[in-house]
Amino acid sequence: MRTEELAAYLLAADDTERDELLKKNPALVRLDLAHSLETLFHDARVNDPARAQRAAAALNGLAVVLEQPEVSALSEWINGIAALEIEGKAELALRRLDEAAARFTNLNLPLQTASTQVSKLRALAMLGRYEEAQDCGLRARNTFLTNGDGLSAGKIEHNLGNIYFRRDRYQEAEHFYRSARARFEAENDEEQCVLIDTNLATALIFQHKFRGAASLYSEALKRAEGLGLKVTQAIIEGDLGCLALFQGRYDEALDYLERSRRRYSALGMLHESATSEQEIADAYLELNLAPEAAEIYARVIPTFDELGMRAEQARALAYHGRACLLLGRTRQAHKLLASARALYAAEGNSVGEAIVTLAEAQLHHGDGNFAAAAEAAARAEAPLSEAGAWERLLLARWILGEVARVQGKDHEARAMFNSALRDAELHAMPQLAQRCHTSLGLLYARAGFHNDAEASFKRAMALIEDLRALLPGDEFRTAFVSDKLIPYIELVRICLDKAVGGRVKEAFAYVERSRGRALADLLNGSIKHKPKPRDQFEEDLFIRLEELREELNWFYSRINLPPDSGAPRTPTMMAALHASVRERESAVSEITRQLQHRGDKSLATVETLDVAALQHDLGRDTALVEYFSLDGELLAFVVTDEEVRVVRHLGQEDQVGAVLGRLQFQINSLRFGAKHMRNHLEELTRRARHHLGDLYDLLLEPVEKFLGERRLVVVPYRELHYAPFQALHDGSRYVIERREVCYAPSAVVLRRCLAAPQRQLNHALLLGVSDAQAPRVRDEILNLAPLFPSAEALIGESATVAALRKGAAGADILHLACHGQFRSDNPLFSSLRLADGWLTVRDAYDLELRCGLAVLSACETGINAVAPGDEIIGLARGFFSAGAPSLVVTHWTVDDEETATLMADFYKRLLAGDNPAAALRRAQRKMLERQPHPFFWSPFVLLGRW
Repeated sequence: MRTEELAAYLLAADDTERDELLKKNPALVRLDLAHSLETLFHDARVNDPARAQRAAAALNGLAVVLEQPEVSALSEWINGIAALEIEGKAELALRRLDEAAARFTNLNLPLQTASTQVSKLRALAMLGRYEEAQDCGLRARNTFLTNGDGLSAGKIEHNLGNIYFRRDRYQEAEHFYRSARARFEAENDEEQCVLIDTNLATALIFQHKFRGAASLYSEALKRAEGLGLKVTQAIIEGDLGCLALFQGRYDEALDYLERSRRRYSALGMLHESATSEQEIADAYLELNLAPEAAEIYARVIPTFDELGMRAEQARALAYHGRACLLLGRTRQAHKLLASARALYAAEGNSVGEAIVTLAEAQLHHGDGNFAAAAEAAARAEAPLSEAGAWERLLLARWILGEVARVQGKDHEARAMFNSALRDAELHAMPQLAQRCHTSLGLLYARAGFHNDAEASFKRAMALIEDLRALLPGDEFRTAFVSDKLIPYIELVRICLDKAVGGRVKEAFAYVERSRGRALADLLNGSIKHKPKPRDQFEEDLFIRLEELREELNWFYSRINLPPDSGAPRTPTMMAALHASVRERESAVSEITRQLQHRGDKSLATVETLDVAALQHDLGRDTALVEYFSLDGELLAFVVTDEEVRVVRHLGQEDQVGAVLGRLQFQINSLRFGAKHMRNHLEELTRRARHHLGDLYDLLLEPVEKFLGERRLVVVPYRELHYAPFQALHDGSRYVIERREVCYAPSAVVLRRCLAAPQRQLNHALLLGVSDAQAPRVRDEILNLAPLFPSAEALIGESATVAALRKGAAGADILHLACHGQFRSDNPLFSSLRLADGWLTVRDAYDLELRCGLAVLSACETGINAVAPGDEIIGLARGFFSAGAPSLVVTHWTVDDEETATLMADFYKRLLAGDNPAAALRRAQRKMLERQPHPFFWSPFVLLGRW
C-alpha cells in the first residue's frame, strides 16, 4: 500500500478502524503520511468541510501513535485551522495554533511557525483582540518576506485586510486586499485570487463603489464555480445578497442570501449559517418584518456569544435593538443597544459605536425627542463619514433633516435633504432617496409649493413601487409598504385641495395604489403562492411543513376539546399547549418565507386602476363607495358609470370607532346563545338599531343621495372593515331593505373578481362538520344537497381537508359548514375545522378553485386583520387567492339554527336565477321578518363579484 492510499483509507475510517490501519502498516507511519493528510485537509477545506474534518482527526490519531515532534506540531496546526474554519471555535483554535507555533519554534522551523500565524490572527480577530492580531500578522509577514514566501505573505495581508474590515475601516482593508492580490497574481494562485477578490469587492461595497464590486463578485463567482470551491461560492453569494440589499434589490438579496445559507447548511458550517441568517434578518428589517427579524437575531446572538464571535454578536445586538424599536419595545431596545455599544467599545470599533448611536437617534426620533435625536445623529455622522459608510451616513443626515423640518427650520432641512438625496442617487440607494423625496414633499406642501410637493411625492411613490414590485411574496410586499404610505396620502390631499377637472379621479386612483396591493398581486399572478420544490433542500422543507401541519392539527384539537370531554385542562397544561402551537406556527411561517426567498423575478408587475374601465364594469346598476381618511376625517369616493365624486366631512375615525365598539358590545350579548335572551330581544334590537343609526348618519347618509337605486359595493377603510353596512339603519329601514350590498377589499381586486370566468352553478361540493357550537350542520348539508343539479355532500368524518383539495377544482359552488375561528394574534392561522384537521389561511392558498362562489358558513369567517395599506389578512384572503371570485362569509358568531334556514333560502334564490348579492339580500330580508335583531341576519356578507 502506498502512503497516499493509506491516507485515503484513514479518512474513511472511524477511530477503531484508524488505529487498526496504523498498526497493520507500521512502515508507512511516518512524516510523509502526515504531509499526505495535511494535503488532503487543504484540498477539502474549501469545498468539503466534513472531509477536511476527517483529515484533521486522522492526523491527530497519527500524532498520538507516532509521537514525533514535527507530526505533533503539524497535527496541532491543522486541527487549529479546523476548529476555526469548520467549527467556528476561536478559543480552541487559538490554543492549538499557539501549541503548534511553540513546537515548530522548538524544531527551528521559522516558516512553519509563521504559517501558524495566518490562522492565529483570524482567531484573534474573531475574538476581538485586534491589536494582538495586527502585531502577530505583521511579524509573520516579515518572516515570510525575509524567506521569499510571497504567497504566505499575501495570506497574512488578506487576513489583515479582514481585521480592518471587521473594524469598519474599509479603506485600510482595501489597501491590504490589493497588496495581497498582487502577491497571489504573482504566484499564479487562482484559488487565493478568487478569495481575495471576494473580500475586496465587499470592501468596495461598504465604500459604495458598487460597479467595481459587482464586477469582481461576478467574475469571482464564475471562477469559484469552475474550481469547485463550495465554501467560496457560499461566501460570494452571501456578499452578493448584501450588495443587492444595499441597492434596494430585495428580490436578489433574499435569493442570494438564501442560496448562501443553504450552501453553508449543506456543508455543515453552522457558524457561517448563523452569519447568513443574520444577513437575512437584516433584509427582513429593511422590509419592516421586524418580528421575524427580531426572532432571528435572538436565535443567533447566543451562537455568536458561544463561539466568541464578538463583532458578529455586537452587530446582531445593535440590529436586534433596531427591530425592537420598530416593535415599540423601547426598554428592550435600549438594553440591546447598550450591550452592543459595550462590545464595540471593547473592540475599539468607533464605527460600530456610531452605528449604535445612529440606532439611538432613530429611537429618539420615533419617541418624538427631537433634540436627543439630532444630538445622536450628529455624533454618529463624523465616524460614519470617515469610514465611508454611506448608507448609515445618509440616514444620519436624513434624521438631522427631519428634526430641522419638525422644528420649522425649513431652509436648513431642505438643504440637508437635497444633499442626502444627491448622494443617495449617486450611490444607488433608492431606499434613502424615497425618504428624502417624501420629506421634501412635506416641506414644499407646508410652504404652499404644491407643484413641487406633488413632484416630490410622485418620485417617492415611483421608487416605493419599483422597490416593492420585485419582492417575492405577499407577506414581504405587505410589510414593506407599511411605513411608506405618506406619499400616497399627501397626493390624495393635493388632488382634493385642487378638486377641479379630473383631480377627484386622480385622487381616487392614488387611494387605490395605496391599498390591498399585495392581494391584487396574488390575484393577477405577480406572486405565486404555490411553489414547487426545485431541489432536495426544498423537498425536505416541504416534508417538514407537512409534519408541522400534522403536529399543529393535534395541538389545535387538544386546545379545542369541548368542556365536557373529560380531558384535563389545567391552566398549566393549556399554557403548554398554546406555547407548542406558537412554536410550530412560527416554524411554518419561517419555512414558508424561506421557500419564497428564491422567487420568480419574471412575474414582477405593477397594476394600476383603470378608473374608466371600473366605471364600465359597474354599469348602470352598481355604485362603488370607497372610504379613506385624511387627518382622521373620513371621506368617501362614490363611483358610478356616470361620475366619480368625493364626499367630504364624514365622521371622524375615532368617533366611528367608538360607535362600532358599542355596536359590537350589543352583538356579543347574543354571542353565546340567544335562547336565554329571548325575553330581552326587543330591547336588545332597539339598542343595536340605535348604534346602527349612528353609523348610518356618520358613514352613509351623506352618500346615499348619489347612489340612486343602485346596488352598493363598499370598499371599507381600516376599522370600517368591521362595520355591517347592510344593517345600517336610516331611522325607518335597514339598508338591505332598499338595495343589495356587497364588499370588496379594493377596486382593483373587485375588477379581478369581475373578470373571472362565469360558471353555470351546477355542481356543488358541500362539506359539513358538526360540533357542540354548531350541532345542526349535518341537517344544513342534507337539506342543501337536493337543491343542486349535482352535489357531493361530505359530512362528519368524510369532510376532510384531503377531500376538499380533491374536489374543490371541479366544484361550481363550494360550501363549507363547520366551526371557524379568527386568530387576531396570528391572522394567517385563522382556520376552518374539518374532520381531519384545520384549514388555515395558508392552506387555503394552496386550493385550486374554479368555482363561481364559495360560501364559508361558519363563525367569524369574514373577520380580517387589517394591515397598513388596508391589506385584509384572514380566511377571505386565502379563498380569494385560491381563485374564488365571490365569497359569502360572516362577520361574527352565527346562530346555528337560523344559518341553516338562511342558507336554504339563499341557494333557492340563487338557483332560481338571482345573482349572489340579490339572493343573499332576499334571504336576509326573509329572516329579518322572523328575527329582527341584526345578530341573526346581518353577519352574512358577500365579497367580490355580485
